[in-house]
Amino acid sequence: MPSAGPLPRTSIIVVSRHRPRHLARCLDALARQSHPDCEIVLVADPGSVDIRPDLPLKRCAFDVPNISQARNRGIALAAGAVLAFIDDDAIAVPDWASALARPFADPRVLAATGFTRGPDGLSWQARAERMTPSGQARPIDLRAPALLSPDHGQPVSTIGTNCAFRRDALLAIGGFDPAFAYHLDESDVNMRMAARFPQALTAVIPQAQVIHGIAPGTGRSSAGVPHDLTAIGRSTAIFAARHGGDAGWVRASQRRRLLRHLVAGRLDPFAVAPLMATLEAGLAAG
Repeated sequence: MPSAGPLPRTSIIVVSRHRPRHLARCLDALARQSHPDCEIVLVADPGSVDIRPDLPLKRCAFDVPNISQARNRGIALAAGAVLAFIDDDAIAVPDWASALARPFADPRVLAATGFTRGPDGLSWQARAERMTPSGQARPIDLRAPALLSPDHGQPVSTIGTNCAFRRDALLAIGGFDPAFAYHLDESDVNMRMAARFPQALTAVIPQAQVIHGIAPGTGRSSAGVPHDLTAIGRSTAIFAARHGGDAGWVRASQRRRLLRHLVAGRLDPFAVAPLMATLEAGLAAG
């Protein structure tokens, strides 16, 4: 894997909506990145877009609940040959951007991803995975850096809070699809990029790490308990229909998620059935 030579110019795109406290921590970590030639592009609601005026950010006010549209706004402002993405409730280690950008010295590499820790900073939230046409992530037994091509139509999954793409390749497939307002937006990019560039490589870089929090939002509480599963159902149905998969697996997956919250005392038993009903509504809508 290439390690010598200058790093490609990199744009780090952060999307945020009504989470200024988490965003401030995310930006603080990004300001400490070791990459010598990177910029930060912030796409945020009007109340947050001017946060940290001391930092030389590119800023775009945007307050629509659609992460794909917001990311495309960031792409339009970005100047880097490599576009990196991180969530506003994530904290990147100082060498994160450098580690993600370095493999792009190899022209075969069109995407890169790292390892992502959970809110405690210790447990793993996501490591090396492949994405199936149904929208399921399948683990890969990988502990060292690697360059991987799609395997039987299953590309490497690049989790949205810890990923980077070659700008030209991302533009060639039209960027992120606004049909995915939330959930599987980056996975749809993985599938479309694999279809367009079947011989291209994705770099998996274990040392490119972020700690990903579970910040509250319109769809979940501060403890990560979902308020509504409609968006997940809708995105899964669209993804499976587009890429030739079966969305049915998401029912058992989300029920297990709800039962974990129930056992932990974070969810009322009478809330399980209504939440599952919102998932069904999303699947039908998708």
